[in-house]
Amino acid sequence: MEFFSKSCSKEEILAKLKEYAAGDADPHSGKLFTIAFEAGLDDLRELTHRALTLFADKNILDFLEFPSAIKMEKGIIDVATSLMHGDEEVVGTYTFGGTESVFLAVKAARDQFILKRGLGVYPEIIMPVTAHPCWDKAAEYMGLLTKRVPVDPDTLTVQPDSISRAITDSTAMIVGSAPNWPFGTIDPIAELAEIAVEKNLWLHTDACVGGFILPFMKKLGEDIPDFDFSLPGVSSISLDPHKYAFSPHGSSVVLFRKSFYKMYSTFSNIRWPGYVIINPAVLSTRSAGPLAAAWAALHYLGESGYLDLTARMIKARNKIVPGLQRLGYRILGRQSSCIVAFSSQEVNVFKLADVMGEKGWWILAQRGIEEMNIPPSIHLTVTPIHDKAAEHMLKDLEDATERVRQMPPSDVEDMIQGMGLIMRTMVPEDMGLETISAMLGRMEKDMETHGPRIMKALGVDKGVPREMAMINEMFNSLPPEIVEPLLTYVAIELYRRGD
Repeated sequence: MEFFSKSCSKEEILAKLKEYAAGDADPHSGKLFTIAFEAGLDDLRELTHRALTLFADKNILDFLEFPSAIKMEKGIIDVATSLMHGDEEVVGTYTFGGTESVFLAVKAARDQFILKRGLGVYPEIIMPVTAHPCWDKAAEYMGLLTKRVPVDPDTLTVQPDSISRAITDSTAMIVGSAPNWPFGTIDPIAELAEIAVEKNLWLHTDACVGGFILPFMKKLGEDIPDFDFSLPGVSSISLDPHKYAFSPHGSSVVLFRKSFYKMYSTFSNIRWPGYVIINPAVLSTRSAGPLAAAWAALHYLGESGYLDLTARMIKARNKIVPGLQRLGYRILGRQSSCIVAFSSQEVNVFKLADVMGEKGWWILAQRGIEEMNIPPSIHLTVTPIHDKAAEHMLKDLEDATERVRQMPPSDVEDMIQGMGLIMRTMVPEDMGLETISAMLGRMEKDMETHGPRIMKALGVDKGVPREMAMINEMFNSLPPEIVEPLLTYVAIELYRRGD
């Protein structure tokens, strides 16, 4: 609070912000293969940032006061509906991110289920193990259960029979990804749609990653299966402009096949003496800045612009995949998007991510799921800027690969892996409320005593760590039921300290 005790000059503020940003990655460098979606177009960035600023002080909450919000949202929804082959019945909502879009879809499916079935059972969501955790988050917030089913270990897409067998009388919705985030593979949405029609279930296509790229890939001749409203069984779709439409964060869209489906997701209230509340999204007050920026990006680039950017991404991907294979890496799943995931039985991918980080490259290490034959892997999000960076990245990756090959396994790795094997036998298969309560109760006491030592052991006592290999090894080896509460504790401590 010392910095707040007096007012500061503009120069002091900007200097402090620059100091804070010193450790940040540069999202425009072409060295991020992570959650940064970069088109590499300075004119697009300048335009969207200008639009962001022009509308930053306008509040979407009151569309009577700022009717521009309705016009811009309609423009975005119209584009999204067209890309998803929707008809005049399709309606949508602009949100601040894919998770918020998913929340609205889950609420709509849940409320429809409750109105049909009553309150006697907990509604369930059936989805592949590769579905984004935002589905678990939405379920946790809104009182649903989730059931994750395995994916085919070769294609890394869900098998329709697995979804079908998991369905019960409690199933409120089923989910497929187009594509999933970890591997970039597209679930067989057409077959899932047939199941949805047969069993009268809500099917959501999670196209948060692919909604603004797969249609253009298909036009360029890529083999992209149907995943949208061209399939009668699809009830809702989410797609994010802040990914492959290259608008600033946060920006997403959820589309509903019918107007009444959106009724389930919209909150209206006039039960207080204040202003009328009509919230189509989860948030109430929202800056119109990101909305304006998304509208600007879509209409500046247009179909021809997105086709050009998509062609560049395909070109970059087609350089990277053979390069990875030449280095001896195994490409996971069938590459049907611009996400690439690779693994190795000889190279520790967690150490590889650290060594590449030393060279300035940000690549995402992913835990495996041994019981489902999913190995630890590296995730690469390919964007247009990587067309120029691909050869440089592969050259550094070759050097990093040789360095990691020469690193002997450490005693700590063996200890973590052995501890994981033991702990998996100790964690009950059915984590009921009683078990969770007892575990969290013990953890509360243990963290008071051992929390600082745990922070030090993980290397996070001095701030966000740069070397993540041992931590990733722990994520991979220990049961999620153990790691997730520990992660929560560490994150709370980091934010509390401001590290």
